[in-house]
Amino acid sequence: MNLSFYHKFRKLSHNSTYRMVVLYFLLFILSSLILLSFIYWSAVGYIYKQLDHHIEYDKERLETIYKTEGKKQLIFSIENALKQKNYDSIYLLYDQKTKKSLIGNLVNIPDVQLSGWHIIDLTRLSGSTEKQNHSARILMTILSDELILINGLDIESAHEQEHMIFNSLIAGIAIILLLGTIGGFIISISTIKKINIINDTINDIKEGNLSLRIPSRGTDDDYDLLANNINQMLDQIHQLMQGMQNISNNIAHDLRTPLTRLRAHLELIEIDCSEKTSDGIREALKETDNLLSTFNAMLRINKVESGVDKGQFKTLSIDSLLQDVIEFYEPLAESKSIVLSFENNNSSEIKADRDMLFQVFANLMDNAIKYTPEHGKISISISSINKNSNHQIKVSFADTGKGIPVDEQEKVLEPFYRLEKHRDQHGNGLGLSLVSAIVKLHGGSMIFENNKPGLIINIIFPV
Repeated sequence: MNLSFYHKFRKLSHNSTYRMVVLYFLLFILSSLILLSFIYWSAVGYIYKQLDHHIEYDKERLETIYKTEGKKQLIFSIENALKQKNYDSIYLLYDQKTKKSLIGNLVNIPDVQLSGWHIIDLTRLSGSTEKQNHSARILMTILSDELILINGLDIESAHEQEHMIFNSLIAGIAIILLLGTIGGFIISISTIKKINIINDTINDIKEGNLSLRIPSRGTDDDYDLLANNINQMLDQIHQLMQGMQNISNNIAHDLRTPLTRLRAHLELIEIDCSEKTSDGIREALKETDNLLSTFNAMLRINKVESGVDKGQFKTLSIDSLLQDVIEFYEPLAESKSIVLSFENNNSSEIKADRDMLFQVFANLMDNAIKYTPEHGKISISISSINKNSNHQIKVSFADTGKGIPVDEQEKVLEPFYRLEKHRDQHGNGLGLSLVSAIVKLHGGSMIFENNKPGLIINIIFPV
C-alpha cells in the first residue's frame, strides 16, 4: 500500500503540470507573505510612530510651560494630567542632584542616564498592580541642571494591537494557503485531466487503433488547438502508413501469385526431366519457397502492426505452449548435439492468441538453434516479476551462440536487417520483426542481454 502510494506520488511529482502549479503556488505564497509582512510592518510602525508623536508633543507642551511659567506651573500641569486618570500616560519630574521625585506616577526613578528615547520596565517602577509586566516608551528631557522630566506612554495597548494585527495576518495567511491549495488543486486536476486525455488517446493509437483521434471541446482554446494539430498530424501519418502498407501488401500479393505458379510449373517440369536437371530444379524450388516465406512473413507483419490481425485472445498456459515448441524443435537440437533445458518457476497463465505466441516462441527457438554451435546449450525459463506493483511474466531464451552486439540489438528488430556475421545463415531478416510485432500486440516487451557467450532474449508479458 505504501509502495503503491510512493509510486503514485513519484509519478505525480514528475508531472510538468503538477510542478508548474506547485511553483505558481509557492510564488503566490511568497508574494502574499511579502505583501502581508509589508502591511504588518507598516501598520505596527504607524502605531508606534503615533505614540512617539504624542509623547513628543506632550514633552514640548510641558517644556514650554516650564520655560514660560516656571517649575510650579509645570508641577501643577503634570498634577492635572495625572488627575485625568489616563493610565497610559507616564510622568515623572525629579531633582537630579537629590534624586527626589517632585511629582509623577512612577515610584522609582528609571535607571537611564542620557536624555532621549528609552524603553523601561514598569514592573518595579510603577506602584500599580495593573502595570505588572508592562513596558513604557519614555522621553527623558533635561530641563535644567537640577530638573529632569520624564514623560511617556504605557505601550501595552500598542503591543495588544500589534498582536491583534499579527493574529489577523496569520489568519489571512491560513486563508490564502487554503484558497491557494484549493485553486491549485482545481487547476492542476483540470490541466492534468486534459493532458491525460491526449496521452491515453496517443497510447491507444500506439497499440494499433490508428482511427482514434483526440477529442476537442469546441472552446477554441490552447488545448483545442493542440488537439486539432495532433489530429491533423495523425491523419497525415495514417495516410502515409496506409499508402506504405498498401504498396508493400500489393507487392507481396502480386508477386506471391506468380511465384506460386512458377513453383507449380517447376514441380511439373521436375517430374519429366532428367536427374541432372532435377537437381537444379529442386534448388530453384527451394529458393522459390524462401521467397514465398518472405512475402508471407511481410504480409503477417503488416497485418499485426496495422491492427488488421488482432488475434483471438484466450487464457492459456505458457508452460504447455513452450513444452510443445520444445518438443517440436527437439530433434533439430539433437542433430546439432545441443542441450535443451526448461525451467518453470511460475504458474504462467496469460490472455493471448495461441497461434501467435507459438509463432513467437518457434521463431526464437529456431534462431537459437540456428546460431548456437554444436554441443552448445539453450536454456528456456519462465519466471514471475513485479514492477511498480504490476505482476508480469518473463520468458527467457538463453543460448551459447554468437550473440548480438549491444549497438545492433535494436536494429535486428527492423525488417530485413541482418548481422554481417549471420549472412552465411539461411533467413530473410523478418523473424525478429514478426516476434516484436506480436509481442507489442500482446502489450509485452523484448529485452536483450549478453549471455557471455551467447544471447538472452527476455519476453515480458503483463498478467
